[in-house]
Amino acid sequence: MIRNDLSSPPGAAHMIRHVSIVCAILAAAALVVFSLLARPLAGIALAVGLLLGAGNGFLAARFLRLPLPFVASSLARLVTLSMIGVAVGFALGVANIWLVILGVGASQFVLVAFAVRAVARR
Repeated sequence: MIRNDLSSPPGAAHMIRHVSIVCAILAAAALVVFSLLARPLAGIALAVGLLLGAGNGFLAARFLRLPLPFVASSLARLVTLSMIGVAVGFALGVANIWLVILGVGASQFVLVAFAVRAVARR
């Protein structure tokens, strides 16, 4: 569980949990839609990307507690997520790599939307 301390703003754990739930719902929807379109591997690729991207919020909260510069930890997270996404894409077929990366990107939009909403409420 993510602690709420100086490196993690109050309510961050709650927001990250909500982002994860929304991304899981979107991942399930992608699986259903692409399966109905007879493209189950594409649905899996998009779903994996959404779930990987949702994990970025958890990783960011953890990395903020480390004595590393923010830019270095951000680059490490993004490079790692991208490499995992490309590896999963290769495993699901080269034609599906872009869907994994699209899912990662879409989950980041969900994360940003929740963050903007949280800031607007203050």
